[in-house]
Amino acid sequence: MSEHASSGKGQTALVLAIIGVFAIFLVILQVVRNPVTPLDQAVNVPEEEQWKLTPDGRKARLAEVRGREETAAKGYSWLNKEDGVVLLPIEQAMKLTIEEINARKK
Repeated sequence: MSEHASSGKGQTALVLAIIGVFAIFLVILQVVRNPVTPLDQAVNVPEEEQWKLTPDGRKARLAEVRGREETAAKGYSWLNKEDGVVLLPIEQAMKLTIEEINARKK
């Protein structure tokens, strides 16, 4: 009786293995038949995301971002005008901080 029960378990395992292999085959077949669309051929990309599609667009966007960062790092602007909080260059901020610390010590 134990031989009959173990052969039933073996058959069940075999059937599950065959179904698993068939499922993997179907997934591979689906991937091969419907390949992923390359990024440069993408359709329905929103206009504000078009820059991502070409190397020149990415370079232009990088230059734009770096320009904004450089302007922010070297220039002065209000962060919160009501509270008197100003964005200023790091060198100037360090000088002011040292002056403030030295003034407290006296």
